[in-house]
Amino acid sequence: MIANKLRKRSNLSYLSSVAALGAISLLSACGLALVEAPYYDVTEVQSFKVSGAPSQVMMLEIVDANDTLDDQVWATALSNHGYPPRLTFVTDADDIADNQTIKPENRVIAVVNPTQTTMRDTLCTSPQSAQMDGTADRIIVRFGFCVGDDIISETRARFVKDKFEEQLFSNADTLSYQLFPRHIRKNDDRYCPPMMTAC
Repeated sequence: MIANKLRKRSNLSYLSSVAALGAISLLSACGLALVEAPYYDVTEVQSFKVSGAPSQVMMLEIVDANDTLDDQVWATALSNHGYPPRLTFVTDADDIADNQTIKPENRVIAVVNPTQTTMRDTLCTSPQSAQMDGTADRIIVRFGFCVGDDIISETRARFVKDKFEEQLFSNADTLSYQLFPRHIRKNDDRYCPPMMTAC
């Protein structure tokens, strides 16, 4: 009985992997953007979001060795999405209104064509963007919500190069949901992986 259950679970895991690979292939074939599964370092992301943006305004830091898009395009694309309270992003702290407060240490960082070491806390402390050689048809961007030197949440997206700006706008909701979930499941259910927004 136990052996059968283990075989069934193994088969489901294998089928899930096949399905995931199939989905990635389908997305690539259809020319769609792919937003990967997020990483969370804490379970209370919403608390960090709310306390880090008391005026619902947050800094956005763009690291892009290729100058792919203007900073204002990034800020406009990523603002006012996801779960409430929705955030407005600025790339310059001087752009906020006189009655607004901003905490520069609480920020979202977007790194275009990140180096292999630009992930987790390194995304907050020393993010690095590499020059693109012009042969790739995808633009990879790693997004992170940082508080000081610490990563709170992180995700990565692959955009079609020729549709980069369009796909950044059309996937901004998904990116926001990934970076700023309201609830994260963390329980003892062995069938539900911890630190996931859904199971």
